[in-house]
Amino acid sequence: MENTSNYHPSPYRLNNIWIICRFELSRLFLTPRGLVAILTFMVIWYFIFKYPIDFSSKLLAMDEFKKNVSQMFGIIGLKNVLGWSAPEYSLYWIIALYSFPIFTLLFSADQTSSDRDRGTLRFLTLRTSRESLFFGRFLGQVFIQFILILGTLMTTFLMSIYRDSSSFNNAISSSFIIAINLLIIILPFTAFMALLSASLRSRIMTIMLAIILWGGSTALLSWSPFDWLSFSFLKEWIPGTQRIDLIQTNGWETLNFAAYPLLQTIIFLFAGVHIMRRNAL
Repeated sequence: MENTSNYHPSPYRLNNIWIICRFELSRLFLTPRGLVAILTFMVIWYFIFKYPIDFSSKLLAMDEFKKNVSQMFGIIGLKNVLGWSAPEYSLYWIIALYSFPIFTLLFSADQTSSDRDRGTLRFLTLRTSRESLFFGRFLGQVFIQFILILGTLMTTFLMSIYRDSSSFNNAISSSFIIAINLLIIILPFTAFMALLSASLRSRIMTIMLAIILWGGSTALLSWSPFDWLSFSFLKEWIPGTQRIDLIQTNGWETLNFAAYPLLQTIIFLFAGVHIMRRNAL
């Protein structure tokens, strides 16, 4: 029989990371608790598509109404909001930019915290390293979020071509661009939750602390005295602060704002794996 006490797993085994990643996917899509979460997500997006997107897109399809709305948005500096290939994508873009980070905070809050509380992390690390476990769970959550993004984008695509079949090619291009952008947007949020989950033993506490740190820092740096003290540059390092710039752009220009989210992701992952190495299991 193999002696597990002498087993020293390699810190970064791609096979282990992939196995853990797949387990995260199965934990959401093949368990009752995960299916309830998916069903809740689908119900929420059903109402989003049914009312804000479907109803408003039909109005925006009328040239006169779209012209008036564009003028109104232009007054407040958002003239490019309706610049996507179809009104469905313009509305989806705004809603998705603000809703998916929230969904990410909820879906990815329990990457390692509950296992640490139950003591199962000790068992898991007999066969894989802490680093593999950390990155496997992170990648699994990224895949989950991206699958949800693709699902909602597919619905937007079908709504768009059902209303106007001639927009097929433009709709494909818009879907591809938006998918890339939303993936980049949710990366730092997922990494942030991985960091907090590696520090705490409760999913609820992870969510609460994330809201306090993220919401509190955003509110604090938006306070006018911080602008006077030239601290406004710190806003760029808070996940999600680039969304107002993204709303004002469309097409491939949106990728001009990808640098900060990617850097935030690297920083959070570096800090998270460091905590994972040092914290008691």
